[in-house]
Amino acid sequence: MLDVRELAFAYNAGRPDAIIALRGVSLQVAPGELVAIIGHNGSGKSTLAKLLNASLLPTSGSFSVDGVEATDDQLWEIRRRVGMVFQRPDDQLIANTVIDDVAFGPENLGLPREEIERRVHESLTTLGLADRRHAQISELSGGEKQRVALAGVLAMRPSYIILDEPTTMIAPAVARQVLRLAHDLRDRSGVALLHITHFMHEVVSFDRVIVMDGGRILMQGPPREIFARADELRAVGLDVPQV
Repeated sequence: MLDVRELAFAYNAGRPDAIIALRGVSLQVAPGELVAIIGHNGSGKSTLAKLLNASLLPTSGSFSVDGVEATDDQLWEIRRRVGMVFQRPDDQLIANTVIDDVAFGPENLGLPREEIERRVHESLTTLGLADRRHAQISELSGGEKQRVALAGVLAMRPSYIILDEPTTMIAPAVARQVLRLAHDLRDRSGVALLHITHFMHEVVSFDRVIVMDGGRILMQGPPREIFARADELRAVGLDVPQV
């Protein structure tokens, strides 16, 4: 269980120019759950993602992942359990070739060579990249880079994967493919997915939708219930899917 309790965060905390990004956010995500987080720019959804991945530390509040509290001495363990795919894959792809990039995470876990090779092979096969294992990262398309980033996260065997607006920079057809792959990962390996997006049509197949506004959770529930509240969504600058 990913358990968030009254989480708050401010950029430049304690300074006159502090910007409050999150205000007392509480939520839980169960293993294997598909959760979409929506909200307009500045609503706090990406800040929440970085906190859940321990890329940022909260100003106040706390959270735990499968019983492991997010404290200074547990940051690496939190990041191992909660993988994250960023909006721009170039921000997290660090090696020259596909196979080296996917192997980077497992290598940092100190795993035996045989286990690293097995995880890399499984991740590349799952994401349809086995035939591109020796390709140069610089030669890949945007959609392929997103799949490599996801493969690298998957190779670390997280319990939760956060997708932080991964479809913004790629073509709609490729975006649909990435989302199908993400759903397949849940079905195959039981990971929970938190998909952050401002594209309303992407979230209709998720178990739960969380709507954020002004650094708070405005509403949450199944997609059908959330999108039935069309006037409330439009009031915070969000559209309702046609389907």
